[in-house]
Amino acid sequence: MIADGLVRRTHGSDARRSIVCLTGRGQGVLRDLQPRWRAIFDAIQGLEDEIDVPLRGNLSAAIAALQRLDFAQRIAVAKRCDERAPGTSEEGLPTASHGYFQQGGEAYALSRPTYPPELAQQLAGSCAERRLALDVGCGSGQLSTLLAGHFDQVIATDVSADQLDHAQQRPNILYRREAAENMSAASDSADLIVAAQAAHWFDLPRFYRECRRVGKPGAVIALASYGVPYLEGPLNARLQQFYWQQTAQFWPAGRHHVETGYAELPFPFSHWPSPALFIHRDWNIDQLLGYMQTWSAYRRALDAGRREIFERFGEQLTAVWGEPGSLQRITWPISMRIGRV
Repeated sequence: MIADGLVRRTHGSDARRSIVCLTGRGQGVLRDLQPRWRAIFDAIQGLEDEIDVPLRGNLSAAIAALQRLDFAQRIAVAKRCDERAPGTSEEGLPTASHGYFQQGGEAYALSRPTYPPELAQQLAGSCAERRLALDVGCGSGQLSTLLAGHFDQVIATDVSADQLDHAQQRPNILYRREAAENMSAASDSADLIVAAQAAHWFDLPRFYRECRRVGKPGAVIALASYGVPYLEGPLNARLQQFYWQQTAQFWPAGRHHVETGYAELPFPFSHWPSPALFIHRDWNIDQLLGYMQTWSAYRRALDAGRREIFERFGEQLTAVWGEPGSLQRITWPISMRIGRV
């Protein structure tokens, strides 16, 4: 894969170890493969059941040993991995505690990743004028604040009062509680209408009628979404298995639009391709688990009395993460449908 330009290899501080990282091209290939991973994990689960060997548990234990101990200890612990039950760790290693997952607009504002400035620059650069931008389904203003640096006025709307209560304030941002299908903006007033990580919740025919009403002739309409996150390293397999296999039953039906990068979302406007963008964050374990508490799948799991699925995952991931405060690179691919009304 190095020869194909998908990964690059560097040497770590330990001369016995090499660090392999995805290139930009490799990230694109990984993004394209993610919708197919559910079938892969189902096949692995079937193999584990057939041979009665916890393959993933043994692998995770070996990774934990290699990351935490010196070389001699790594060898000794790795030899004992197959004797330990899945999800357990060596004595003295940090273990997770309960209470990772809480609800509320404050948690959403603190834990959701923010968009790269390049996204707002790209949106603004597509507009003939920059007087008014509408950020529909704005949440707590993750994109609104970036747009405020490019437009005279931003009207940011959401149906959740709790989200708006925790929105970031700017002099030229006006937050309103209203539905995407019934905007209060004046007709022919908006230069940009954007919905970020929200359009899959809308009644799209009604929303599109409103976009045609409030947009100026030739106004830009954009539906942006960041997809399934992935970790750059061996922990990614565990994250993907949890997302595609263990939480699948709790995601609402519209989630597949996020997973496919809005490619199947109806978009009846003249449009053009958008360049590849990514959100990159270096997070510790608490930040990642805090982000996962904002998933709609988590809230639905709570409603179903299945909180323990997330708690168990938090414990297992913490056991193999590394030092409690250590950072891991997490990436979300951004997809966008963009055109003119």
